[in-house]
Amino acid sequence: MTSTALALLLAASLPWIFGLMLARWLSGPGRSVFLYLGQGYILGMLAVVWLIKAWDAGGWTLHFRPMAVVLLVLTILVVVGALRRKISDKPAPPHPAELTGTSTAGWQQGIIPLLCLAMGAHLLFVVQELLLRPTFPWDAWRGWEPKVIQFFANRSLDAPMETIGNYGEVSTLAMLWMMLASEKSHEPFLHLPWLLAYLALAAIVYGYLRERSSSLVAALGAYLVTSLPYLNSHVALAGYADIWLTLAFTVGVLALSEFRCNHRYRQLVLALLMAAACLQAKRAGMGFAAVLLALVVVEIGMRAPRPVAVALVIASITMAGILGLTLLGYMNLQFPLPGGQKLLLSSSEFHVTGLVRFAFNPDWQPSPFFEALLQFGNWHLAAYLWLGAAAMVLALRKWPLLLRVENLGVMGGLTVIVLYFVMAAPETALDHTGLSRALLYVMPLAVAWLLTTTSNGGTRGSGVASWQIPAPGG
Repeated sequence: MTSTALALLLAASLPWIFGLMLARWLSGPGRSVFLYLGQGYILGMLAVVWLIKAWDAGGWTLHFRPMAVVLLVLTILVVVGALRRKISDKPAPPHPAELTGTSTAGWQQGIIPLLCLAMGAHLLFVVQELLLRPTFPWDAWRGWEPKVIQFFANRSLDAPMETIGNYGEVSTLAMLWMMLASEKSHEPFLHLPWLLAYLALAAIVYGYLRERSSSLVAALGAYLVTSLPYLNSHVALAGYADIWLTLAFTVGVLALSEFRCNHRYRQLVLALLMAAACLQAKRAGMGFAAVLLALVVVEIGMRAPRPVAVALVIASITMAGILGLTLLGYMNLQFPLPGGQKLLLSSSEFHVTGLVRFAFNPDWQPSPFFEALLQFGNWHLAAYLWLGAAAMVLALRKWPLLLRVENLGVMGGLTVIVLYFVMAAPETALDHTGLSRALLYVMPLAVAWLLTTTSNGGTRGSGVASWQIPAPGG
């Protein structure tokens, strides 16, 4: 039992340490440790996915110890590389207190422990549920978990028994990693990666907000995220892939927000890695990866020389026009892919040979979208608060705040959600089997934009003046 516990501890911590050091190199020194922790976990799990796939492609039998040694060596190399580049790194961004000249008030310091206690209660309850329950969701139980057990039994990515669905690789290989470490295939503690993803999501939101506002605002943001009911259920009933897509999309968009502030081009690398993570998290990740890529192009175009920027604008308009004509039925798009596969897009379907096929349905019922966003209690008023903040920005004519990267990520994500449930799966929107939980992907970003906008006007890197209420006599 002791050896199993140590192996699980190593399996949980080693990818996170590797990812943390890689995040520190990509984001630069002097940042909030919570920012590194949030970015680091998804980077570490992405490294595990790629390591297992590369190991299997090399024809080697999957065993935990030799792969852990490889990951440890990679971690040491990243640490050495980070130390060597420390001198040339940009200085740390100024602390929020230096920007505003204010400090946390006494009453705020009293609220922060209460928020921490509330987050601790959520964590305690999901840990209890996680350790008491086996895998619960039907799609995991009948879909990817039997596939993982085959991987574990065969010590390779070979699963002769066919299972339902075409789910992402992060869920399957994250659990396989834990099985290989513990040499067990039917234990609740194998779901530890879902709990750590939950903590990483809270950490990235806290670290991002802490660099822009007070400790109280950062703690409030972390609490709002950790108290999202769908997020809690996806941890307690481990098996859903949505939490991985939520974490990857949040980290990617916030990396682009950082890039807009400090022009550190390694943040673009982080965003591109998160686009890859979205693709490997779930089929729905294709749309969110496309949003990240579009935002990368926008951010590059804003800083490119004028001829390059003009070329990017023309290319973007041309692509949008071609997509519009295709979806309206005036033309079809077909592209060859490696391995003899083809990508086909028409007004009736989207098809990638051997991978995915969506048949488009022109019928749309708008009521499920309003129900999911506004009527359900799943988001504890987050949607109302986000819409209220947008209305306030419009009323005060602070238009640039609507174009902050966090909000562009929310609007891009909502566009993908609407297009998918309008064109590809309108029937699942009617019964909310997929629509309501799809909103989880954008809610952490909505919280981040809401709090940065309402707390200090998003002054850092936004290019607009603060619209805080002045102090009496100020």
